[in-house]
Amino acid sequence: MVGLLVCCVLVLSGCSLLGGRGNADAGPGSGGLELARVRVGALPSIDVAPLHYAQRQRYFAEAGLEVEIVTVPSGAESVTQLVGGSLDIAFSTYPAFVTAQAKGAGDLKIVAEAQSAKPGTSVIATGPHSAIRRPQDLAGRTVAVTAVGTMASALVEATARVHGVDPRTLKWAQMGFPEMTAALQRGDVDAALLAEPFITLARKKAGARVVVDTGIGPTEGIPYSGYGVTTEWAQTHPKTLAAFQRVMKKAQQECDADNTKIRDTLPTYVPTMDHETAQLVTIGAFHSSIEPTRIQRVPDLLHAAGILDKRVNIHDMIIPMPQ
Repeated sequence: MVGLLVCCVLVLSGCSLLGGRGNADAGPGSGGLELARVRVGALPSIDVAPLHYAQRQRYFAEAGLEVEIVTVPSGAESVTQLVGGSLDIAFSTYPAFVTAQAKGAGDLKIVAEAQSAKPGTSVIATGPHSAIRRPQDLAGRTVAVTAVGTMASALVEATARVHGVDPRTLKWAQMGFPEMTAALQRGDVDAALLAEPFITLARKKAGARVVVDTGIGPTEGIPYSGYGVTTEWAQTHPKTLAAFQRVMKKAQQECDADNTKIRDTLPTYVPTMDHETAQLVTIGAFHSSIEPTRIQRVPDLLHAAGILDKRVNIHDMIIPMPQ
């Protein structure tokens, strides 16, 4: 799930909106599509395995669509580039979409789901010699998250509350998932919110130890991430969007039914991921439909954590999958 990398606070780059990329790829596509080529922003996480799987299987090409997958450092950057026009479609964890919409930073629509939580897909971990042995020991400690005000910090806060820890006592260190293992080893942070495949990598490289699983309890099954577009882009390119949705629906169905497809795909786009490690990672659920009730849990969680000052109705942000 990397997913967990959102809001308008960036870990690796600034949050200013980027300018548009012009109209170079705006020619009509084959099969009557408005665009022949689209740029999709994505992180090197398990969440986007069906996207890469569909690319390898040439499902997009069969639909008359050329997809360029653009690696971005965070969900926030993906949404920033989407709003700025540098991307046609953005992958992100949901808080980036919801926060941008709630604050008027963009008029966005969710067009496909990605990964939802299962036990073991996201955890709070420490180094092997840490004195932190139970969730209650996190009080007053420094926890690494990709960014504050995101799914990552919201999961930590929700888990802390369940175990009687006041989230206001927590201290935050913001960094990318790849940097967290080394930070735990050096003792720069007391704990870190890790998502797969970085849980498995941290265990292998640094002997990281799980303190508490954030994929159970009140956040069990919570949707992590999805794909979004601007409302304007969806209105201008309805056939292109429908083609993308149909392919993602097929890829998500196949990957959820047989996760060896995900494990075989991971080493092709995740840095430092080898085939052996890919067999060990915990994989979440991949839904082929967009279910408003399921996704509504995310803005409700953000509202409860004080990240959103008002409740957002996710139904208004969804473009259903074509039949």
